[in-house]
Amino acid sequence: MALTEVGDGGTYVWRRSHGRLSGIVQPTASFKDPGGRVCRHIVLTMMVGTATGRAEGIACRLADGRWQLDG
Repeated sequence: MALTEVGDGGTYVWRRSHGRLSGIVQPTASFKDPGGRVCRHIVLTMMVGTATGRAEGIACRLADGRWQLDG
């Protein structure tokens, strides 16, 4: 949902209803790969209790509308 509905530079925050897990998805740039797929650079921040982790990656949209992390 975050990759489909949030524009570049926006933020999507989610939380598990039962538990201490939450996260932030920040799409930063959209582009097309050599195969013509729409891809997005994303920054993910995950929080479990007081621990925080951060990762960056590329997600590309598949023909069926789902997003797949590349790399």
